[in-house]
Amino acid sequence: MGRVMLRGIGPAIAALTIAGGVLAQDTKTLRGEVVDPASYLKDGRHGLEMEDETFEAVDGGQTLALLEQGTGTLYLLLAEEAGEDPNELVYDYVNLEVTMTGTVYERGGVRGIVASLVEPLAAPEAPSQPAEVSPAPAPALEPIDD
Repeated sequence: MGRVMLRGIGPAIAALTIAGGVLAQDTKTLRGEVVDPASYLKDGRHGLEMEDETFEAVDGGQTLALLEQGTGTLYLLLAEEAGEDPNELVYDYVNLEVTMTGTVYERGGVRGIVASLVEPLAAPEAPSQPAEVSPAPAPALEPIDD
């Protein structure tokens, strides 16, 4: 019976090896904040107050990540092909909440996403009504003596 089990496991191991050992590969839509993973993992720092530091990290070569809302799961942003910039779709949304759709990968407990669509979760708020401008007072005219 042991040989039968090994025969059944062999093709599964071969399939994982051929697929590069990827444990999961699904297209998902996630919600979360675009963060600098180094600042988040080392110090737990994220949020709008980190924007300048996050841009500095990106300009220094740091790949960004998505911190999933509700679960706290961190997804590293991955490029589809070697040489592509994984930060390209999220650069304008640093430390903002977004909805991200893409292919999710997991290996050894590390998760990554190749983003295909990124949209801000909430558009910047515009005033509900335009501010009313008071009319300028009419100039006081004094009679001219001839």
